[in-house]
Formats: sequence, structure tokens, C-alpha cells
Amino acid sequence: MHTPLKHTSAAVLLFATAACATITQGTKQTLIFKMDPDNTVCSLTRVDDGELGTVSKQNNSIVVSKDKDDIIALCTAPGYDSQTIKVVSHASSAGVASGILDLGITDLATGAMFVYPDEIRVNLNKAGQTSPKAPKYSAPL
Repeated sequence: MHTPLKHTSAAVLLFATAACATITQGTKQTLIFKMDPDNTVCSLTRVDDGELGTVSKQNNSIVVSKDKDDIIALCTAPGYDSQTIKVVSHASSAGVASGILDLGITDLATGAMFVYPDEIRVNLNKAGQTSPKAPKYSAPL
């Protein structure tokens, strides 16, 4: 005979597992860079990890580990002013749900609680032209 407590415990365990961002969202994310001019190259770094890699028009995506720390992209192209872009990390909705259920311990440890924007636009200005303030990219909530 099944007791109500067994069913309740199973339901809570199932719900907690389903809401865990580590399981549902993963610990890695692909970032896609849209760049102008075509010969732009961006070097990506993160405080704790150092250099993450580079992206260019020919290789415009990179897989990164999710993390609470922002990514800094230094973008350059011959004849253009360089630009530094901060790719901002935010808590994902799955990570927030997980935090409610298990205090987010697993998702904080794996980085799965956080997300970066999927697409980053880079528009460099010709050398000597007034450049707008570097954009800050944030993930949708």
C-alpha cells in the first residue's frame, strides 16, 4: 500500500530535479558574435578563467562555461578603433526556480544558474571617428 507521504516525497523530488538548471539548462552556452566590419577579431577573457578564446567573422561562435562573472571582449580590426564589450552574466529563470527549491547550491557550484546573451553585436568605428559608449549586453530575464 502506498502512503500519501511516499507520493508527496516523490513529487517534491521530481519537481526539484526538473527545476534544476544544471539538468535542464546545462553548464555550457554557445555565444554568437555578429561583427562589423567583417575583419573584426574579438579576444574573450573572464576574471577567474583568463583567456577563453577568440571569435571572428569566419569563426563567430564560442562555447563557454556558464559563470557568475562577466566576459570581456576586446574587439579590433585594422583601420578601426578597438572596442571593449562587457558580456554580462545574469541569473537564469531556471536558476532562480532552483534557488527556491534547494537554495541553488548545485546550480551555483556548476554555474548553470547563470546565463549570457546568446548573440552579441560588435560594430567598430573607423579610426578617428567619435565612438559611442561600448554596449553592455545582458541576458533576457
